Amino acid sequence: MKASTPRILAVDDNKQNLDLLTKALTSAQYAVITATDGPTALNLVENAAADLVLLDVMMPGMSGYEVCERIRANETTRLLPVVMLTALHDVSHRIRGIEAGADDFLTKPFNREELLTRVKSLLRIKTLHDDIETKNRLLRTLFGRYVSEEVAAEIIADPERQLKLGGEKREVTVLFGDLRGFTPLAERLDPQDAVEIINVYLTHVIDIVFEHRGTLDKFRGDGFMAFFGAPIGHEDHPSSAVRCALVMQERLKGVSFARFPDLHLHMGIGINTGTVIAGNIGSERRTDYTVIGNEVNVAQRFESNAGPGQMLITGSTYERVKEFVEVRDLGLLRVAGKQDGVLAYDVLRWRGP
Repeated sequence: MKASTPRILAVDDNKQNLDLLTKALTSAQYAVITATDGPTALNLVENAAADLVLLDVMMPGMSGYEVCERIRANETTRLLPVVMLTALHDVSHRIRGIEAGADDFLTKPFNREELLTRVKSLLRIKTLHDDIETKNRLLRTLFGRYVSEEVAAEIIADPERQLKLGGEKREVTVLFGDLRGFTPLAERLDPQDAVEIINVYLTHVIDIVFEHRGTLDKFRGDGFMAFFGAPIGHEDHPSSAVRCALVMQERLKGVSFARFPDLHLHMGIGINTGTVIAGNIGSERRTDYTVIGNEVNVAQRFESNAGPGQMLITGSTYERVKEFVEVRDLGLLRVAGKQDGVLAYDVLRWRGP
């Protein structure tokens, strides 16, 4: 029997009916597993990888309706095709089956050709569903290189809106980070060693950004840009960005390299909250979801002024997180495009929930 042979679960408390179903299905080259009651059927659905269920309605203990409802309530089996077998002709019983989630019905005693035709049709639909789910998993994997799993799911759920070219004004919090002192060190290292160190560092960065519902925008050597609050908006994006940065700083303290025991990674981080243009920029062939505007430039300028292990946030970010952080007031920081400068705060620690 080939591994790709469809597997049918036949459920009926009547052994003669099961024998007839098994004979008809095996003659059509299907693999058949059987159950004589609802609990056994549910266990097989969960563990035996059935491709379709032929389910008797009237069974002692647990009816076929209840079995079907439980199949539909399980996220992993909610799309499993279910055909109900019934000797009941009243339309109310079919309505009850539809409400339970049945895909089709067969009347007992069943006609062999009708049975096989309905099974073949539903298996074809299941194959299409499986193909779509496989492609969705691939898309989630690809999107997962740029955004968190939560954001990837939102994009796949509504791709027309999330992926169309264009932008909208959004309030976001932008975070720039960069390793301090690594560039001159990298020039003295073997290229493979330098890349390995950067990859370890960026692995932590990516994981932590996604843990805090952020979107990675771009890498710039040993620097990166991320933003919070787009494409999926959430009110606490300033605190998400600040907590993300603090976790990064703390986690990097524990990073060490056996071949380079004296190497310690320190980042400079700049964070700003403001209104930007967020959207897909590019062409139909190649797009980037990004944020643009002066507020992005301010965050980058703050990062360039941050020392090793330091996080500088703007006044607009501070106003949204001041209840939760301990800071040192640095006064005004001169920033291109801002004639009067921008209030700057050095974040020392998180003291909120």
